[in-house]
Amino acid sequence: MRARGKSVERRKQRVALISVLAAVGIFIFKLLVGLHTSSMGILAAAADSALDVLVTLLTWFSLRIAALPADANHPFGHGKFENFSALLETGLLVLTALAIAGIAIGNWISGQIPRVHIDAWAFAAMVVSVGVDWSRSRIMRRAAIVLRSDALAADALNFTSDMASSTAVLIGLGLVWLAKAQQIDWLLHADAASALVVAAAIAWLALRLGRRTAGVLLDEAPVGIASDVRAALQGIRGVAALDRLRLRKVGSRYFVDAQVELEPATTLEHAGVVKQQAAERIRARLPEADVVIETNPRRPALFGPFEHIQEIAQRQNRTIHDLSVYKVGAGLEVEFHLELDAALPLAEAHDVVSRLESEMRSEIPSIQGIVTHIEPEADRVATAAVLAPERLSARVQEIASQVPGVLDCHNLQWRYSGGHLVLSCHCSFADGMPVAEVHELVTRLEAEIKRNLPEIFRVTIHPEPRSDNRR
Repeated sequence: MRARGKSVERRKQRVALISVLAAVGIFIFKLLVGLHTSSMGILAAAADSALDVLVTLLTWFSLRIAALPADANHPFGHGKFENFSALLETGLLVLTALAIAGIAIGNWISGQIPRVHIDAWAFAAMVVSVGVDWSRSRIMRRAAIVLRSDALAADALNFTSDMASSTAVLIGLGLVWLAKAQQIDWLLHADAASALVVAAAIAWLALRLGRRTAGVLLDEAPVGIASDVRAALQGIRGVAALDRLRLRKVGSRYFVDAQVELEPATTLEHAGVVKQQAAERIRARLPEADVVIETNPRRPALFGPFEHIQEIAQRQNRTIHDLSVYKVGAGLEVEFHLELDAALPLAEAHDVVSRLESEMRSEIPSIQGIVTHIEPEADRVATAAVLAPERLSARVQEIASQVPGVLDCHNLQWRYSGGHLVLSCHCSFADGMPVAEVHELVTRLEAEIKRNLPEIFRVTIHPEPRSDNRR
């Protein structure tokens, strides 16, 4: 891509250099014919061509500077020098237009009849000028589109204006010739009038070019580009919305900064895929664009303190469970278990808890108190021996039968791990029983088993509906 970029810059500079040579040739031709004929219109066109020489030299120089790579002082590169040169060109156009208009109006007001020598050279100079300007404007316009160069686009616009003003001068020369042939004195001022047309054309060009250049230098969003980028991001799986889009054009290169909102269920791995797809789609529409994509998860529509607390823990890469949120008076009381590295010193673990609780209090001001239970996270597979104590199994089933709502207790699994006896089992409940009620019964049953069989370290119960309790 870097090699392609260098090739593009060399093509820009080559086109600009050809334009310089053409501008020098047409300026000399117009100047000599203007001095020969004393035509104010041709001399005004020669002044315009002199400006073209200066402008095309400035364009060629600016493209060389703009091609320099980014550095510490110019992290976005030197591309804006193209736009800066176009701004200088605008100032030169305004000054030239004012000078030509001032001379033409002065001669008109003085009432002097201009002495213009009309011959074949006068018409030849302007016809050749129109042909050269037409050719240059086409070449520059095509190059500006292909190479995405504002400097070349400014030159194309300039040469289009030159072609129009040269045509006006050509018409003025024709009217002066007619005035001499038919002895119409007032029509002899047509030469000065054509000079005014040249000045007006230059002024119009300056306003149009200045407006566009100022917009780029002030980081105005390019017209139509934002909608193209938004369209490019549509249809990417996992993208819920485009939160922010910032565009900046530096020379011929675009810088795109987008923040997209992802669906809540989007995994971290897929978020990376979304970034890659978004950047590829944008570059398909804006080749060589510098693209930065930031992704954020979308919050669920029903986002309460419970979900908010879990999100904060996930953001800090912490695992919490047994989360309880209580409404006490006008505030909230929060309790949860936090899993941390088993080898982490207590002082460091307490710092982790403090940071987590501080962020929760900051984002949820209604929290009045937080109680955090610290426990070691399971970072390895524990070794366990499978047991089959029939006496204990029968006692557990007896205890389960005494808890109203528990229909049966089956698939009892006993294990001995880390010096502790642990139990897991399945219990059946009515199909239509609400989850909250099932959880209360499971919690009650676990407590009853531990109270009656204190040698059991942990109990894990899996609830099942009675109609489907054998999977």
